[in-house]
Amino acid sequence: MVITIFYFCAVVLLLYSLNTVWDARKFLRWVEEQGRKTLPDYAPPATLVCPCKGLDPDLEINLKALLEQDYPDYEVLFVVAEEGDTARAVCEKLAEQSRVPVRVVVAGLPEARGEKVNNLLAAVEAARSASEVFVFADSDGRPHAKWIRTLVAHLADEKTGAASTFRWYIPDGGILSALQSAWNALTGAYFIWEGSRRFCWGGGTAIRRSTFVEIEAPRYWSGCISDDLMLTRALRDAGREILFVPQCLVATHHSTTWRGFLSWGTRQVRLMRIFETPTWNAGLLLLMLYVGTFLFGLTVAAAHMAEAPWQAGIALTLLAMSSVCTIGKGFFWVLAAQKMAPAQAKELELHRIGPSVLLVLAHFLLAFNFFLSAFSRRFDWRGVVYEVRSPWETRILHRS
Repeated sequence: MVITIFYFCAVVLLLYSLNTVWDARKFLRWVEEQGRKTLPDYAPPATLVCPCKGLDPDLEINLKALLEQDYPDYEVLFVVAEEGDTARAVCEKLAEQSRVPVRVVVAGLPEARGEKVNNLLAAVEAARSASEVFVFADSDGRPHAKWIRTLVAHLADEKTGAASTFRWYIPDGGILSALQSAWNALTGAYFIWEGSRRFCWGGGTAIRRSTFVEIEAPRYWSGCISDDLMLTRALRDAGREILFVPQCLVATHHSTTWRGFLSWGTRQVRLMRIFETPTWNAGLLLLMLYVGTFLFGLTVAAAHMAEAPWQAGIALTLLAMSSVCTIGKGFFWVLAAQKMAPAQAKELELHRIGPSVLLVLAHFLLAFNFFLSAFSRRFDWRGVVYEVRSPWETRILHRS
């Protein structure tokens, strides 16, 4: 009876794994098709907003990429929460050297929302009146020179709510960075393929100013901690479409530690649980199928190794077949990333194997993140401890 239950679960997992490989292949073809499309000549005046806090690795290099965009008319607003923030000096130095208009905005400390959200609200308020589009970026990404132009061009149709993209962590050759790249791909791919699940990623989103006002984005942001998930909710409530722009994938070079990686991953999943509960539930079921079947299969194999080695062999073979499918899916994703970020194609080619193979392990780590995310609504985010009572209500418990 036990072995029969396992076989059923293993076959379901194998069929699911084969389907994800097919989806990854379709996604690669879709990315190639998008890359061949001619973009509309739509480039109105824009304001690029980049919130900063502390000295991120390669901060100056990343911010310079935002100042060297091939775009006819845009201003840049770097935003910090406090005057004494160490990132402010870097921002002001770059502002003095920049060929495009740059201002450094000090937003102040919020009372009942996330610091990043508060920074964004202050920047939107300070944006010049001539700008027709807002573009939001993160300080740890390094977009290519046509990044703003490509994002904004996808807003040519006034019916489009927002154009967004995602990040890709560039491995540095170490196991941890490759695992982070695999984990990020695993979570991101779930959102960007299906239209109903697409969301506005805070590190790369363009939205018309008129749309931003129409959907009442400031009201949605007034007491929240997550800028992108709440902006996504505002757009969905208004029935506005979110486009994913693969050509604008943001290359991210970011070293981490095991502790930092675990904390970061759990925070992402916990935000999903609070802001995207149906998605969190669906993800939990898929992980239960994947991780549960693997653990079940290893147990069955160990129990039958002595008395019925052929059954143990079948169990391990089924698990191996699912793993091969997962690795194949990873290879298609890396190929897609090379198409989406051609400037990093050589780096991705050098480190293609790591993220693909470690995609199997990434499922187990993600399952652990899901487990941890279920027991708390507290977030330790860049030196501030928050308690998120609901998507609309955030309390600040402590500042370091």
